Amino acid sequence: MRTRPGLPDQSKQQRADIEAPPDRDNYSSLLKLASNKAHRLVISLGGGSTPGLSGNLAFLRLLEELDIKKYVTEVWGTSAGAVAGGTWASGNSALDTLRILTSLRTDDVIDIARAKLVWSLLMSSLGRSLPDGIMHGRKLAAAVDSMLQVKSFEECEIPFRCIAVTDDGLNRRKVFRRGPLLPAIMSSMSLPGILLPRERLEGEESGFLDGGLVEKTPLISPLSEHLRKTSKKKLVLIATHFGADDRRVPARGFLSRFIQSLYAMEDTLWEYQLAEARRTHSENMDLLILNPHVVDEDHFNFERAMEHYLHSRAILKERLQNAELGLTFGQT
Repeated sequence: MRTRPGLPDQSKQQRADIEAPPDRDNYSSLLKLASNKAHRLVISLGGGSTPGLSGNLAFLRLLEELDIKKYVTEVWGTSAGAVAGGTWASGNSALDTLRILTSLRTDDVIDIARAKLVWSLLMSSLGRSLPDGIMHGRKLAAAVDSMLQVKSFEECEIPFRCIAVTDDGLNRRKVFRRGPLLPAIMSSMSLPGILLPRERLEGEESGFLDGGLVEKTPLISPLSEHLRKTSKKKLVLIATHFGADDRRVPARGFLSRFIQSLYAMEDTLWEYQLAEARRTHSENMDLLILNPHVVDEDHFNFERAMEHYLHSRAILKERLQNAELGLTFGQT
């Protein structure tokens, strides 16, 4: 197993310690928070390519081990968070999804639309535009589909929502909450210029762009839905967010330059949403933000998925313990 750059190699004992089940006595504060009947527990999973997917699975695995999943009333996700959240809400365990993820190789899911690119370049002198993306996304969709235990939102064990943005020029936030799961998840992770848009379903008036353009981590949307429900319970929102300066690396090549530009926009919008949520709804919500600071310059390197999972698990096991929990609320 390769380790994260800048970290010492993990010994077998270190890995065993990381993978060991959490001691419930060390997480009694989190358990009380989740099981309190006056609370409504919602999980929100942020985007972040393959490192974010691995980090989200590490978090979900801890919830399973602590027997907290039964208290979760909704799961939200954006992009990679939509994959992790959708598979988990559909009934797949975090470890089962991780096994599929770690079995993938980059060539398994990266299907470059070479013919479209070459044809468009040849015809550009005649006014033909470049294609909408450089990847078909068929292999990626097949991989995600294999992780789903059910095929629709209505069949999920836990209510699930994921976020995308319309590509009709109006940039409207779209919250998927009903209908087929796979097209919704693919819409949520449709990086503009990278993935070719999926085929529109009957009744859809537009295509969709990656949900990270409006909510890198769902925050405003789950809060708004909670307020619309006029629930007397207090919202407890536990969110993963993959952001901050340690994601910033030298931009080399088209994909890297594009992703770094997207990160800058997402982080600015996230800080605004976070400040607004704290300012206007601090009395209605307890917010716990978890950022395992997992970084990889290669955003679609599935060979490092287990490394990122273990890194995230080690940090989250510590961050969620009693001594750390009070310090973590509202912090990134």
